[in-house]
Amino acid sequence: MIRRSSGDLVAAHLRRMVFTGEYRPGDRVRQDEIAAELGVSRIPVREAIIALDREGWVTVEPHRGAFVRGIDADYVRDHYELYGLVFGLMAARVAERADAEGRARVLDAAKAVPAADTADAKAFNDANRSFLRVLDEVASSPRLTSMARVMTSIVPGNFFREIPGAIDGQRKGIAAVARAVKAADPDAAAAAFATLLRAQGELVVDLLDERGLFAVPPATAPADA
Repeated sequence: MIRRSSGDLVAAHLRRMVFTGEYRPGDRVRQDEIAAELGVSRIPVREAIIALDREGWVTVEPHRGAFVRGIDADYVRDHYELYGLVFGLMAARVAERADAEGRARVLDAAKAVPAADTADAKAFNDANRSFLRVLDEVASSPRLTSMARVMTSIVPGNFFREIPGAIDGQRKGIAAVARAVKAADPDAAAAAFATLLRAQGELVVDLLDERGLFAVPPATAPADA
């Protein structure tokens, strides 16, 4: 298992604060308070702020500090489009390159996802993570692996516990990916993953919109008559 740095853990904590609404767009990130709350120095907090600035969660203003930028629906949709492209390419590589043994490993792991207990979010999440791990191993693409590792989740914690309807969508989506892999159809495999992650992104959009967590765009001046 990859051990997460203190900066990664602080960043995850801050994402959760935005996700739950404890931090709202425009709020200042109280770095000293965060460090004290988590029992860390300011160094990992600064590392987390830099990472979140790159990701678009916060804005760092010289001599003023870091402020929550907030995210909007397009941010979420673009995020899940990227996820769909990366994992779609992995599935495509398996469909076009894997030998019979590798393809069988992926299909067995895929079967475990819809078979997992849908009432147990942890068990389902474990089955899904196992499938993604096997898909990554069989795809054998170091570049795609590195891309997947640097992508961070908008939803902290267990995605399938936090997002209503996500389990049912994942079961159907993984089944579609498996059918394409079994048919050795790379285009269909990529398209199935893209469709799956796009749909999951819409569920996240719905939840965040319901919670009122999207940043409100600045008003624009009316055009001259």
